[in-house]
Amino acid sequence: MPDLKNILPSQLMQGILGKLYEILTQGDATVPSSSDNFFSWCSPGIPITPDELRFLTQGLTGVMTDNSKKDEDGKPIPLSDDDKARLRASDTGKLYMQAENLSRLVDFVPDINAGTNGGLSRLSIHQNEGTLSDVYRYALQFSQVANTELTADEKAKIEKFKQLLQVKRKKKDLITDEETEVLEPSPLVVLYNQKMSAYTDAVVEYNNHRVNALAGNNSEAIHFWSLNADALRNKVKAALFDWETNGYKNEYEGIAARIDQIMSKDLSLLKADYKDALDKAKLTGLASGSDFYYTSLVPGDFVNGGWTTFTFKSADFSSHRDSQFTSYGASASAGFLGFNASGGFQHSDGSTNASFDASNFSLSFQMCQVPIVRPWLKTPFLTSKAWKLDAGNPEVQSRGEFLCDGAMPPKGILPGYPTAILFIRNLKMDFGQYNSQFHADFEKNSASGAAGWGPFTVNANYTHNDSHVNYQSHMDGQGIAVDGMQIIGFNCHMLPKSPNPLPNITSWI
Repeated sequence: MPDLKNILPSQLMQGILGKLYEILTQGDATVPSSSDNFFSWCSPGIPITPDELRFLTQGLTGVMTDNSKKDEDGKPIPLSDDDKARLRASDTGKLYMQAENLSRLVDFVPDINAGTNGGLSRLSIHQNEGTLSDVYRYALQFSQVANTELTADEKAKIEKFKQLLQVKRKKKDLITDEETEVLEPSPLVVLYNQKMSAYTDAVVEYNNHRVNALAGNNSEAIHFWSLNADALRNKVKAALFDWETNGYKNEYEGIAARIDQIMSKDLSLLKADYKDALDKAKLTGLASGSDFYYTSLVPGDFVNGGWTTFTFKSADFSSHRDSQFTSYGASASAGFLGFNASGGFQHSDGSTNASFDASNFSLSFQMCQVPIVRPWLKTPFLTSKAWKLDAGNPEVQSRGEFLCDGAMPPKGILPGYPTAILFIRNLKMDFGQYNSQFHADFEKNSASGAAGWGPFTVNANYTHNDSHVNYQSHMDGQGIAVDGMQIIGFNCHMLPKSPNPLPNITSWI
């Protein structure tokens, strides 16, 4: 049993992530838990500024953001039309780079089998089979669907459902000026995700206070829960009601169910539409020259929305030190849970794990979980029972007939995919009398690129478009403070057995 007076950083981090995982995923009668979701933590966190996500609220059309020309008196010189066009084009290019960066950041398949404790696993990417978009494109390309014919009425219903879930928008190629159509989430889908995000915030706040009270080591937390539990439950119920009434929850999920029902009759037309949606979401990176698929976060202005405060004190350790969840493999390495140095935000062997006295340790930050929206990814197709991979195709023979076998832990080329990003900001850590020592260690380790502890980045230097960002911790009266925003993990969804065709289907196309 670890002793707080002589504890390893990895043991302390086990308790921190245990409490955080309980808040994010565990539930009770008011907030039921989900058995098919899990978290993968970054190692260390990924620093990000609000400006790097500006395209989420502005779109991909640039605006004039700079007028640096001044006369001798320091007054702005009016811009010519050419200058204005140049500034708008420059800003448009930055917005496209932002969209590409976010798309590539979340276009991965988590390697569940490389995980550790289901809640405390370090992010590991399924490298061998490509990205999420690669695997999805493979499924569309090499799949067979049930050979049936829909009636005219059923085809009309599918078209109606499609128009409810996505809208077409024209985009102009910056080089050729050609206009092409792209698909974006419809207002119904945007509202659905916005209200779902608000419901998630209420759930996280509810679980945060519930877990703090259950720990039984903080009288204020217990009093707060006793006095406000009903209000917190009502807040969750109100958020759910708002999601259902104003966020079209039942309608959206009903549409997905109806599409799935019709898909079991004839998937060929819908599969063609899904291929078309994937093609229309494809953009080309200006600098990379390679393709990516447009992806966004909802709400786009989450930085200005509701954030939940997470706290961990030494007294919490006894309640969360042995947090156990669904296991997928061996225990986490000290290099992840302990202090580490890394270059380019990739883990390296620069970790230290000396024991220290954590009797007066405390940690806090604000957190916000934001859903990922991919208008090109049609998960009803993946879970439909009216398709399979073509077993006679050499490509399928080499990669297997399943995206996911549905086992536990699941195996396959698509065992799961990220559905939300966990952002934090204003990280504060108080190591008591060891603050100066640990702050010096962080600064020393950051010489190789970035220094962090577990999923948290503490010191880092990185380039953002055309500017250099210095992401540094500093000492204050409350310990070590890390200002700014960073990504510390991804909420991922485990795919059920896929494909899982009905046994009575005998004819395939």
